[in-house]
Amino acid sequence: MPSKLSKWGNSLGVRLPSYIAERAGLRNGDYLYIKLMDSGDIVIRPVKQTDVHPGYATAGEAEAKPLAVLSDEEVLKEW
Repeated sequence: MPSKLSKWGNSLGVRLPSYIAERAGLRNGDYLYIKLMDSGDIVIRPVKQTDVHPGYATAGEAEAKPLAVLSDEEVLKEW
């Protein structure tokens, strides 16, 4: 299903159809990893709770710290 790329501030954004977000278990405010492949394909995957860097936690998430926090190098190795 084609989606339209739209200007969003100084960036570009794309909307996910609700059925895709529901099937992927995504909610408003969830984090996503976005990777550009050598082929030009764009891969988007949800960030697991253990992948969230503590610096990105919001005030409401401060007490719910992840059990394991991956370094940037460890996250890149998963790709």
